[in-house]
This record gives sequence, C-alpha cells and structure tokens, in this order.
Amino acid sequence: MAFKDLAADRVKKFKELLERGIDPFKVKRFEVTGKSVDIREKFAYLDPGEETEERYSLAGRVMKKRVHGKIAFLDLLDDQGRIQLVFRADLTKDFGLLELLDRGDVVGVKGRVIKTRRGEVSLLVEEWRLLSKALRPLPDTWYGLKDVERRYRERYVDLILNPEVRERFVKIHKILLETRKFFNERGFIEVITPILQPLYGGAFARPFKTHHHFLDMDMYLRIAPELYLKRLIVGGFEKVYEVAVNFRNEDVDATHNPEFYQIEAYWAYADFRDMMDLVEDYVTHLLTKLHGTHTVEWMGKEIDFRKPWERMRMVDAIREYGGPDVEEMEEKEVVKYARDLGYDVVRYGEALEKLFDHYAAPHIVNPTFITHYPVDISPLAKRGENPRYVERFELFINGMEFANAYTELNNPIEQYKRFKEEEELRKKIKKEGLEYQPMDKDFVRALEYGMPPTGGIGIGLTRLFMVLTGAETIKEVILFPAMAPEKDISLVVELFPELLELYE
Repeated sequence: MAFKDLAADRVKKFKELLERGIDPFKVKRFEVTGKSVDIREKFAYLDPGEETEERYSLAGRVMKKRVHGKIAFLDLLDDQGRIQLVFRADLTKDFGLLELLDRGDVVGVKGRVIKTRRGEVSLLVEEWRLLSKALRPLPDTWYGLKDVERRYRERYVDLILNPEVRERFVKIHKILLETRKFFNERGFIEVITPILQPLYGGAFARPFKTHHHFLDMDMYLRIAPELYLKRLIVGGFEKVYEVAVNFRNEDVDATHNPEFYQIEAYWAYADFRDMMDLVEDYVTHLLTKLHGTHTVEWMGKEIDFRKPWERMRMVDAIREYGGPDVEEMEEKEVVKYARDLGYDVVRYGEALEKLFDHYAAPHIVNPTFITHYPVDISPLAKRGENPRYVERFELFINGMEFANAYTELNNPIEQYKRFKEEEELRKKIKKEGLEYQPMDKDFVRALEYGMPPTGGIGIGLTRLFMVLTGAETIKEVILFPAMAPEKDISLVVELFPELLELYE
C-alpha cells in the first residue's frame, strides 16, 4: 500500500477519535510504575496461567497488534524493551477503541501481571489510554539496513526499530559516566570552558566562523579547549579536564564528523610520559567495566589492550615499515620525498606525518604510542633532547589516531616565537586550507605569569565510542550526524491540510 494511503487510514482514525471526544495530543501526563524488562524478570517464576494481584502502569509504543474476537494481544515497546499486553473484552475498559489503534501509537496501560499459557510474562490490561497518535506509519521492515543514509536522517525511527542501536547509545552513556568517575577519582576537576571563542587554537584544523552582532566581532566555534584549560593551570588548578564538544570545518567520512566529543586533561608537574600511563589506565579501565576483558574485536581485527602498550618514535615507525630513514635526510629532502609520493605538503612536519600515514599507520593494530613529532607542526609542545622534535605522542589503534598529548610548552618567549612563525608561514604560503595556529597574545600573557611544567592530552571520545561499541563508522556513535540537507520531506500534515483546521 502506498504511503499516502497508509497515512490516509491513520488520519481517518484520528478524526474518528476526535469525534468521540478523544484527543490524544491533549494528554499531559501518565504515571508509570513499571518497566517491561523489570516486570518480565521479576515475574519469570510464575507458572503458565498464573496471575498476580499486583498492578502496574506501563507506557510505550505499540509495535504489534493482533485481535482475535474478544481478545487482543499487543507488543509494547518502552525504553527497556518489549512486553506483551493482553486485552479482554470482558475485563478491559474501552476494548472497542482498539480498532482505532495503529502500530506506532503511544499508549498507557494499567493491569495485573500474568503468565500466558504459552509461558510469556504479560500484562493483563484493565484500563488503557491513547497518549499519542502516530499519523505517520512505521515501516513494516526496516529499509534502513539497505538505505543507511535514511537510518541516520531518521534516527528516531532507527532507535524505535533497531534495539541494538538504542543499546549502543546506552553504552555510550555508561562510557561517559565511567570517564568522569575515572578522572574524578584521580583528583581531576571537571571544568567548562568557552565554546564560542574570539580566537581558535589548540589544534591544526579549519574552524567554523560566525559574527557576534552586539560586540561586532568575528568569533569561532572551538576546535579544542586546550588554551583555556592551560590558563587554568596558570591560575592554580593542578588537575583539570573537560568533556568537550569540538567543531572542525572539515571532511565528513567514516572517521570524521564536524561536531565530535573529546576529553582533554591537563596535569601540572607531569609530562607526556605520565599522559601515556594515564591514557593506558583510562582505556583499560573502560574495557574492564564494559567488557570484562582487554581484548576486543573491531573492524575485523582482534585488538589487545593489555598494558604496557608499545611506544615508538615516528621516524622509527616509518623506517620499520618500509619507508626511508628520514634522520639521514635534510628536511627539504623529506618534503620532496613526500611530494614525489603525491602529497601536497609545504613543511617538514607535514611531510613526516604523510610518510607515517603512508608506510606505518596501516600496519598498526594494537594500541601504540607514536612519539616525538616535528616541532614545526607542534607549536604548543616542549622540545625534547633533539630540538628538531617535541615531547609529543599520538595514540594509534588499528591505523587510526585516537589521542594527542605532549609535555606542554610553558616558556612564554618561545611560545610567542612559535606563534609568530605560524603567522609568517601563513603569510608566506598562500595555500588553501593551510592549517596553522594563530597568535594568541592573551595566552602568552598567561604564560608570562608562570605555568608549571605540565602534561596534557586530548582523547577522541567519539572514536573511542566506536571501538568500545563495535561501530565501523563514526555515524553509528553520533545520534544525529552531519549530513547534506534533504531536498524534499513529505509530511502528513501537508498531504492532508484539513488537519490544520482541527487546531485553529
């Protein structure tokens, strides 16, 4: 049956309800005293045919309706799962109204718990009420398994019809709870820093730009909370973290979304090695709590998270997996090497990253710390023993980057010089989309008051959700991922404009 015909049947039933003096959209509340799975588990001991005197009120969405003369069976879906409802003409008030009930309608029911002769714990309904009418029919079978894009666009339908999707987001909720618990128990204080910023910074990324009309100034959605969190270290906090929503005006693909979750943590008197230990402890803590194991299957690979994780310099990883020995090369030679491979790079650090991505990253499966990044792409990190590189690492799992950390640069003189170098590079190289760190004089001023030696880390929570829930694309762990706008949306209220006259 065509969509318009299905909708027409529902509209007809809705009008008949109104004629009988029943408007489900005027219901304001319904007291719920029980949940589907709780009831099924609590009364599993009942014998077939046995009833209880205990009564419960449940509410949820009707997923199936079967009427057999003077008895009817409905499947009710609430936020726990499903339970069967049993309606009897001799017992259930307003039994005759069931003919106006459709799959997808929201109802509230009251009754006794029974176990049917087939052994299913159910609710024998004595009273019921229509709480919301679904004017739009749910699909009989979820076509979203074939049309993935529609699943993401109509996430609300995806959640109704696919319990495993709902369970994934419940698990993400638990991950966030455990994340806060982990950092809180280690003495970190959760803070909130600006999302709308006069300067973007803390990462190499293209920002979203807007304009504040009252202040008459351009502002940016943050790409990272880093520079504000380090201001707090200057101010006397010694351990801070933020579960932050960040925004980066970049590509949308299986591992990138312009809006994503990240946790950043800063620890005074620590360095990047301490941050390695911290992220090891954090991730293994989550695995223990969620899976009870340190080994998970993800993207067709078995990943072993047992400590200690491997630590490898970037230059060593490139050489080990078949690339050149860049330490024997001049920086301009490395840039030329990367360009000859087809990469559009302009500085040494960019070239080294591309060589790592080309040769090494695809071979890394188990969590590995790739350390000692070039200073020219790490303007906020402290130099190591070799001044060509900084004390920085990125965490890679199955070829994908999950965290970025370093021993923070706390020298205001050098920080100012690094900012100036970034500005000069931007002026010199007219490259579309060149990522650089703009000058932030207020941050330099903060460093001039003195910041203790500090270790900091940013962990991509959204990507971590993928590993911990078995998702193969980032869209599966974002409730409403960014997508191109739909050209046309067909609405029931537009197909049947007479509905608009009902509420004038």
